Formats: sequence, structure tokens, C-alpha cells
Amino acid sequence: MKEDSKMFIKAEGPQLTPDQARDLDDAYFTSRPLEYYSARIASLIAVAESGERNRSGDVGAAFLAALEIDDEAKILDFDGSDRRLQVATDSLAVRQHAAEALVRLYHSVAIGRVPGDTAACMWVAISDGPVAVRELANQAAERLASDDGRQTFWTLVLPSEAGEKPAPENDVALNVMGAWLQYAILLLQRDDVSVNVAGNKIKHGLAVRSRDDVRLVFTKQPPSSDGTMPLSAVSGPGAIDIFSSETLSYLVRPSRQNGRKQPLELTTLSLVPAMLLAETWMLAATHAAMFYIAATQHFAGRKASLPKYPSLPLGPTPQQLLGDSVIGMRFPVTTPPNGGPVDRFAGLASQLGFASLEIDFENKTSVELVNDTHTIESEKHTASPDEGKLSVSDDVPIAEPTKHSES
Repeated sequence: MKEDSKMFIKAEGPQLTPDQARDLDDAYFTSRPLEYYSARIASLIAVAESGERNRSGDVGAAFLAALEIDDEAKILDFDGSDRRLQVATDSLAVRQHAAEALVRLYHSVAIGRVPGDTAACMWVAISDGPVAVRELANQAAERLASDDGRQTFWTLVLPSEAGEKPAPENDVALNVMGAWLQYAILLLQRDDVSVNVAGNKIKHGLAVRSRDDVRLVFTKQPPSSDGTMPLSAVSGPGAIDIFSSETLSYLVRPSRQNGRKQPLELTTLSLVPAMLLAETWMLAATHAAMFYIAATQHFAGRKASLPKYPSLPLGPTPQQLLGDSVIGMRFPVTTPPNGGPVDRFAGLASQLGFASLEIDFENKTSVELVNDTHTIESEKHTASPDEGKLSVSDDVPIAEPTKHSES
């Protein structure tokens, strides 16, 4: 063990002493969060592309030895579909993890730390921050939207020399990192489809259903009188893909609206692992820049093995990466517990807004998709967005740190 490291810290009272606070942050600020997320991203990409079990290595051998089993295939029985679903689900989980980590770090450096408090500890500030994620995100959004929050944000993510020697790339990186922080806040706040709930459902009980055999397409062409539909109707230029990759479904009990309990909802998210991992990297890079600045301030005047400052993230922004892509769909599966009208209708959420849907359950139709070479059986629900396309129900840009709710 290194001479300057502290394995044990003696409790000396209900509050930390300045020395204790320093020792704790000495340990915290020599961790490597960017490398952690890099390793998670790389491992998911490797798993997705390998397609086979890796039975070699010390961990695999020790795993088998612990269970007294000589062949991994005897117990780890899965196929390519299971692998794809695992990668997609874990990609969502790591994206949400990175988003919350970034918002909690920002909250700690911008709100939780008291200037001049010699016993202030960043590790404690992060650990003792708001328990409720919505409260955390709302406080962070309010701070970032304030005049002081905007004017001082650069000091949290760029080295001090950036203020002394302005450069165009610094301005670009500052705006990119600001946009990703705003997006991270929105991921925790958004409730038209409760994206953050999905991460919790994965962590707590795996109360989710992932699938790779669902496709949802909007088409203007109705079935023919013989019950067939040409394949081009759902694959041509006039078709709008809603779900075309892996999906994740989970049950949500929304918060009260208009003072009334809401019905149970089923939410389905579209999972595109490549995009989720790209989001994770940009969130992690922004977190790493903020972490590095806080670490250098903590170790000012002392030698330390600091994590590296990331390459300046010059893009893409969330809007450049994701555009107005579909996030997911929700619909109620019960009526309101105490009766009365439904406040939250079925609908689709995109990156820029929410569009209500009317699902005609009474006119469900089975059709055959046909082309020149084969026939595909499918089931269709007649569902059309308002005005035939997605629209923004609240005029809230993707990177705006305000609550994204319905009107």
C-alpha cells in the first residue's frame, strides 16, 4: 500500500474534520471514471460483435471452479437473440448511469459545495445529494439556467487557461458539453415517457420485457380487400418506422395529475445500441472534463496521479446525433383507479416532443404482407398520430433543462 494512502479513517465526531475530508477526496479524485465508461462501452461492443462465448481467461476459469462445473455451456444457455437483447438492455442501463453520474457531479460542484468550508468533501456531497432523482435534476436545471450558472459553467469543464487564451475550439467544446449536461438532466426529468424509470426497472428486479421481434410502422396504405398489403407499404418511402430494432417494455404508475391518481401504463422504448453507446460516451466525456477540473482544484499545489483530461469533445451535440428520432410509446392498460377521465393518453415520444395516438382496438385487422417472392404474416393495429405526423406538444428543445411534460 502506498505510504500516502489511507485504508482506514478514524471517526472523530458527527462531522468530518478538514483532514478527513481531504483524505477522502484524495482517494475519490484519483479514480478513473472515463476509463470505467470506456471499458463498459468497449466490452458491450466486443460482446455484440463476437457472437460467441468466451470461455478462456482467469475469470471464466474461476467462475467454473467456484460452481464445480467443467463446462460453461451446461449452465449458461443462451442464443444470439439473447445476446443482442442483453447488449441492448445494458446499453440503455449504462446510458442512464452516465447521465445520472454527470448530473450528480454537476450538482455537487455547482450547488452542493460550500465555498470556504475546509471540511467540505466532494465525495460526501455526491453521496449525500438529493435521493429523489427528479429533485436532483430540477435543482441542477434551475442552477444551470440561472445567469450565474451559465456564466460560470465554463470554469467547471475547461482549464483556467481557456479563459486567459480564448480559442474557437474551446467555445465549441463548451457548447457541446453544455448541451450534453442539459440532455442528461432531461433524461432524468422527462415524464411523457419515463425514460429514467426504465433504468430503475432494469436495476430493481429486472421488471422489463426486451424483444427483438417487434416492428412498428406507420403507413398510409390500407390493406387490400383480400387482406393483403404489399411489402413496399411498410418498407417504402411512404412508411414511417417507429420500432425497427430491439425494444424494452415496462410498467409505470405515473405521478398524480390534476390531483388524481393515474392508470397503470405500459411503456415501450426503442433501443439502438450504437446510438445509446454513443450517447454514453459523450455524457462520460463531459463528466470526465468536469471531474478533472474538480480534481485539479482539490490537489492544487500537491502532486497526485490525476485522471487525464479528455480530448475536447467538439461534437456531436444530442440534436446532431439523435435528431427527432423516436424514443418510445406509452398507453394505459387500466382505467384511473378512482374513476373519471383519462389525463394521459396513448402516444409516441420523440427527441423533440410527444404526439398523442388514437388506437382503434375495435378495428384490429390481420393482414398478409406480400411481394413477388414470399409472404409474411403480420398483425396490424390501426393507429395514427395527430395530423399524421409527430408534433411537439410543449415547445421544449432537446437540450433545454426544463421539465418535459404534456400540456
